[in-house]
Amino acid sequence: MSIFSSLLSIVSGGATGSAVTPAQVREQMALPAPERPTLIDVRTPGEWKQGRISGARHIDVSGSDFDKKVAELPREGKYLLYCQSGARSGMALSRMKSKGFVDVNHLGGGISTWKAAGYPVAK
Repeated sequence: MSIFSSLLSIVSGGATGSAVTPAQVREQMALPAPERPTLIDVRTPGEWKQGRISGARHIDVSGSDFDKKVAELPREGKYLLYCQSGARSGMALSRMKSKGFVDVNHLGGGISTWKAAGYPVAK
């Protein structure tokens, strides 16, 4: 494994190949309800209050109840995760996949890339 591959694996929480772009997030969130993924913000409550992608649900990956809240979600659902930069959403993705979730992706670069692309945040 190259140094670049190792760093990419660390930054994405080991979830390489599951990152999507801000434009892909917008496309997916515009789909009708059955095909639209559940958007989950895995950042801290403080980060959540500073601004989030409209329509997101909040489940803090560093919270003690993350696994409990995730266990309440249907495993056959579609999920799209994001954090600030992509590292924590990659970790959350790995944790969800280890619990039997199959259709889970995350926003590469997190909400930072979302904002850099000029997309709005809700407060």
